[in-house]
Amino acid sequence: MRKKQKKNKNLNINQKSFYFEDYLDTNKKNKKVKNSSISQDRVYLLFFLFFSLITIFSIKIIFVSLKNPEIYSKKNNSSLFTSLRRDIIDRNGILISRNVNSFHAAIKPSLIKNKENFLIKIRINFPDLSIKLIERKLDQKKYFYLKKRLDQHEKEKLWSLGEKGIIFEPFQSRIYTHANLYGHILGQVDYDNYGISGVEKYFDKELKDKRLLNTPLQLTLDTNVQHIIEDELNRALETFNATGGGALLMDAKNGEVLSLVSLPNFNINARENIKDKNYINKITKGVYELGSIFKTFTIALAIEKNLVLPETIIKNIPRKIKCSVHEISDIKQFPKDLSVEDILIRSSNIGTLMLAKKIGERDYKSFIKETNLLNTPELELEELGTPLRFKWNKCKLETISYGHGIAVKIQ
Repeated sequence: MRKKQKKNKNLNINQKSFYFEDYLDTNKKNKKVKNSSISQDRVYLLFFLFFSLITIFSIKIIFVSLKNPEIYSKKNNSSLFTSLRRDIIDRNGILISRNVNSFHAAIKPSLIKNKENFLIKIRINFPDLSIKLIERKLDQKKYFYLKKRLDQHEKEKLWSLGEKGIIFEPFQSRIYTHANLYGHILGQVDYDNYGISGVEKYFDKELKDKRLLNTPLQLTLDTNVQHIIEDELNRALETFNATGGGALLMDAKNGEVLSLVSLPNFNINARENIKDKNYINKITKGVYELGSIFKTFTIALAIEKNLVLPETIIKNIPRKIKCSVHEISDIKQFPKDLSVEDILIRSSNIGTLMLAKKIGERDYKSFIKETNLLNTPELELEELGTPLRFKWNKCKLETISYGHGIAVKIQ
């Protein structure tokens, strides 16, 4: 009996073990099925995300490619660049001044890994720059400007050096499309786009008016006429071996200035520090003793006052006239009797002096006052000269008659 019981016990143990193992296997199978379903869900989710991204990018690419590229670029440009000053054009609408995007090149020394190599590159590409000064600034380890107002070629050369320490600072630069042609008229602006000379300074507020930025400032000047007159004046300087000259063309009906040329001139885009006084605006800044040109005024005044006619003969013109301690004479010996026309043609000092005496000091004073010859002219430029002080004293009428002792502005 005991043996049988033992056998039964062994059977029960084995049976329990059988069912337990079966339960464990089933449980493992269920877990495997669960895990596989989760991994499949992840795959589907990832597939959906990638498919969505691809779809979005595809739609965006199609949208950009179908859109008008010109309109797109114009919108971008307008948002990136808003001019700080108005354009300037001539009377025919020809552009003579405009703001454009430009750059300053700055150096951040902490980003320059190989100083010697960097200096060699700069020496080769920009021989005009002071290498010693750049080296000293690099040693100071402070942010500094390498070169201001870069042109496109200079920017590309610096960019091609591949130095992280070169920083390009964008700013708006004022360019003048005709360089030398309007050097004495347009003037210049500073780095902050404020007018500092010429038309740029005189109309500074108007040129910076945000409400008018899309409307250019139109001048009365004519670029074609300006070019022709400058060319002729340059030839005259060569012919007479002159150091300088000036020419002014105005509309006699309304006083509009069509051309104003002063030579020598300079390129206002270069922004050079010019100290030579020969470069002043000879038309607006210069004050001149007109000399024999003034004889034209004296003779015209005598005719206007009905004192003489062009064919009137002035008889017994002396060779010399003494006025106070001074003696007035002609350079050449002229006939004693000359017509008014001949006095002008031969440029006779004594003949003109005699006509001035016929006019009289009172009428001559009135003429000087009415013509504003001794006043500072009104012109839309900052650079204006002031005529020298003038006093009516002994012999003044006589000397003024032929253009001595009076310095006036040309216009």
